[in-house]
Amino acid sequence: MACYLFSFRLSHSGNAVHRVFASSRQEAFLEGHLHAFSVLGGVPTGKVRYDNLKAAVAQVIGFARTRVETDRWTAFRSHYGLDTFYCQPGLRGAHEKGGVEGQIGYVRRNHLVPVPDIDSLAQLNEMIDV
Repeated sequence: MACYLFSFRLSHSGNAVHRVFASSRQEAFLEGHLHAFSVLGGVPTGKVRYDNLKAAVAQVIGFARTRVETDRWTAFRSHYGLDTFYCQPGLRGAHEKGGVEGQIGYVRRNHLVPVPDIDSLAQLNEMIDV
């Protein structure tokens, strides 16, 4: 069974929240945010950096930071007051997402190697709550 890791990391403090889902669909993306807000004690203020993932971005406009967002993501982030900041596409933006990529590697190396013997995603999520 394939699993997908949602990672939400605060740039200033380095605090991170992780959640494992059975899919990488938009529902998992939104639910991951709700879980992160709950664990962190609220919605972060200031800009929240995102890669150009399909759950949030319908279309990248050129090589700048302009995006056409998906309707559900726009409604979600507007409701919670998230101020988004999108990474530049391609190699120009590769350095902008190192913090969260590092967190994903940390969780994988420290909690998912060797592959754990689990019965449910809930059990796996308990293991990775760091």
